[in-house]
This record gives sequence, structure tokens and C-alpha cells, in this order.
Amino acid sequence: MKPLVSSLLAATGLAALLSCASLRQPEARVDFVSQVKPVLERRCLECHNADYVFAGLRMETKDLMMKGGRSGPVIVPGHPDQSLLYKVLLLGHSSPVAMPPTPEGTFEEEKDLIRTWIAQGAEWPEGVKLVPPQNWPSSR
Repeated sequence: MKPLVSSLLAATGLAALLSCASLRQPEARVDFVSQVKPVLERRCLECHNADYVFAGLRMETKDLMMKGGRSGPVIVPGHPDQSLLYKVLLLGHSSPVAMPPTPEGTFEEEKDLIRTWIAQGAEWPEGVKLVPPQNWPSSR
């Protein structure tokens, strides 16, 4: 094989390997407190809290989320496609069980964030509690 052809094949192979390797880079860890907590508080806590327990589900703490509501646990750590929390976000507004029940639903970035968080094990730091928007201080 001529040196030029050989060099081109080697360069092409190296580029393909680097491309595949970059596709397998792990996603950055999702931070519960700064990324997930605000989404859950803004999109879920108005209806799933101690004062208004819609569908038997409270979401203020990790234990309550893992316990779930009338439909059972809402998070299966490591398995977003088996997690009710993620599945209801994917439903269209016409579905009676779509969450949140507002016409705008959730943004794609929020859905992706929740999916990634659950896929990464749904880590929730000890002692961190969610606060319903109706209980937020006016300066928040």
C-alpha cells in the first residue's frame, strides 16, 4: 500500500475511534439541589404536598417520593422509563394523567434533566426537602 493511502486510512480510522469514544463520554452528574429540586418544586409541589395530596402522592422528601402515591413508587433509581415521574411528563396535555396538568407542561430540557437524574440513580442528599411554591418566601 502506498504511504499516502496508508496514512489516510490510519487517519480515518483514528478519527472514527475518537468519534466513537466521544459518544460514550458519561453525561455530567446532575446536581439535585441546584438543578432537579427547582424543577420539582415549580412543576410538582403545588399539588403534591402535605396540604394537597393529589393522587395520594407527597413529594417533599426522598422517602415520600420513593413511597409514592396511589399508583405506587414514582421513581425507580437507574430506570427512568420505569419511573412514573418521568413517564407522566411525556404524556400530551390531552391525557388526563399528564403532569403537570397545565397546558404548557414541562420544557424538553426539564424532561431530559429528570430522565438523566433518574438514570444516574436519582441521588437526593440527606435532609434536603422540597418546598411548595405557595410556601416560598416572597423574596425567593
